[in-house]
Amino acid sequence: MTRIPFRKSTDITGAKEPKETLSGSAESKEARIKNIRIFVALLLPVFLETLDYTVVATAQSRIASDFDALSLQSWVGTSYLLTSAVFLPFFASIADVFGRHFGLQFSLLWFLVGSAISTGAQNMITMLVGRGVAGVGAAGLLTVVRTIMADSSSISANNWQQSGLFFLYAVGFSVGPVIGGYLIDVNFRWVFAINLPAAVVAMLSCAILLRGQVKKGKPLQQLPNSSKDRSTFIQKVLLLDWIGMLFFILGGILILLAFNWGPDDGWNTARVIVSLVVGVGLLSLFLFWEDRLRRIQLKSTSSTPTVFLAFRMLPLEIFRTFDMCVVQYCCFVSGIVMFVMFYFVAIFAVIVTGLPAAQAGIQLLYFAPGMGGGSWLTIAIIKRTKEPKFSIIPGSVLLPVSLGLIQMAMKQKNQGMVNGFMAMAGVGVGMTAGSLAVQGRFIEPDHIAIVSALMLFFRTLGGTVGLAQCFTVMDSKVKSYVFDQIQAGALSPSDLAALVSLYSSQGGGLSSLTSLDGLPSDVQTIIRDAYRYGVAWSFVSLIPWAGIAAPMSFFLTSIKKKDDPKETQGREEADHDEGRLGDDNTGSAERIEMTSRTHSAFH
Repeated sequence: MTRIPFRKSTDITGAKEPKETLSGSAESKEARIKNIRIFVALLLPVFLETLDYTVVATAQSRIASDFDALSLQSWVGTSYLLTSAVFLPFFASIADVFGRHFGLQFSLLWFLVGSAISTGAQNMITMLVGRGVAGVGAAGLLTVVRTIMADSSSISANNWQQSGLFFLYAVGFSVGPVIGGYLIDVNFRWVFAINLPAAVVAMLSCAILLRGQVKKGKPLQQLPNSSKDRSTFIQKVLLLDWIGMLFFILGGILILLAFNWGPDDGWNTARVIVSLVVGVGLLSLFLFWEDRLRRIQLKSTSSTPTVFLAFRMLPLEIFRTFDMCVVQYCCFVSGIVMFVMFYFVAIFAVIVTGLPAAQAGIQLLYFAPGMGGGSWLTIAIIKRTKEPKFSIIPGSVLLPVSLGLIQMAMKQKNQGMVNGFMAMAGVGVGMTAGSLAVQGRFIEPDHIAIVSALMLFFRTLGGTVGLAQCFTVMDSKVKSYVFDQIQAGALSPSDLAALVSLYSSQGGGLSSLTSLDGLPSDVQTIIRDAYRYGVAWSFVSLIPWAGIAAPMSFFLTSIKKKDDPKETQGREEADHDEGRLGDDNTGSAERIEMTSRTHSAFH
């Protein structure tokens, strides 16, 4: 196959280029203006989602206390995280079937309603319902924004857009806790109320700047005997993969709940076991259903029931390439590092080094500049090489190295070294995040929306698995260290009694910092050393995950090899003519397969 230079068009609308083009400079200027217009329109939705998560995370203890439900404080974040994860593929289908602009407005509407419910909540249950609804909107914002960015067929445009987007997320994670602290001092309801005018402004700005500038929905003529030129809204709703969505959402929620409960329950309670078993069963049914749809659609006729003509939520064929498996696994590892870093460095700073909570939060800021720096490095590398793998590879190598150095610094009880190596880990995450999005976009150009959604889902799943693993390892190592100290007999009888009482009480360990401060000094030393030992081993347990990703990244293929002119031309023609697909219900396997996919052309 003849290799040609990769084309450098920067249009991110997905529209077909006119045959009569402007001059090169004028066309380039017009494309840049259009790209900037779209990027500006997406700024507020990005900040809205990022700030909401980080601001509420800061305020959830105060929120739960005001409702006299402190035991439910973790659910303020958990209810949001669950829905924002499992609804990601759903919004990929919405973006494909109904169009990017509709998907974004639909997401903002869900986010607005959820924030309004939480703002006016009079009890904790209503608050959690509002957080869950807002999480659905957040899933849409994450998916649709990433999809719009990835619609460009230009490596350069994808490079700065995806890396710039991740840089914005890094900024949001940095300033969110600060904003949350100020808002909670006024009234906790402002944490949610501030989203209401912001969401309205975002909806208006997107309507003005994005309408007609981004890809429209597919005209789906897959209903039997359909002779209309354009599908109606109801037809499109009926063609969504509702059965697959139900299996995926319910199965995903149960598995994420199991990982959330597991560390506290010791992984042996009925709710954990049942959630895992039923969740895995539902996801297995989901995969079976998606494969069944694919097989039936290849042989469909005019008499095929409508339910089997659904627009598949997850085309399983996207996993046929090694590259896609590597990209999704690397996103999984990236999520592990991001989530664990924010939680466990704070535990180390507060319990081990004894920093106040406010100062401990400041230590986390070292990670965010690292992510920002990694994002800018990615932009420079891809700009020069036109290959995202040259950013993915060093970023993937940095992650296991930085995790090893962080655990070494923790064992030495050196907060300064921890901060420095945490910034190194941030660079690794920053170098992989944007470049993985670019690599994934060019691996499966016909499935941009679902690939973007899956990368986000695996990142969230990685964070959930990583936290569950690290909490389990930490609790085990802390108890082991404490019991070893008790058996060593180095404590006075009074100190020994205090330590035994602590681990004989309900919960079997440290319940709060107040209980730690109330212990004798020698016992405090043992507890702090136990957590130093436990948190360090938590980071050690993550090294195999990251260690596998590093060598796998070396085998990523060149995206330039995918720039085949015949394939590109075929996709452009299919995208241009997709409104005519399905007029002839002859059951042609090739035609049915084309109409069951999203077409996203190289322009």
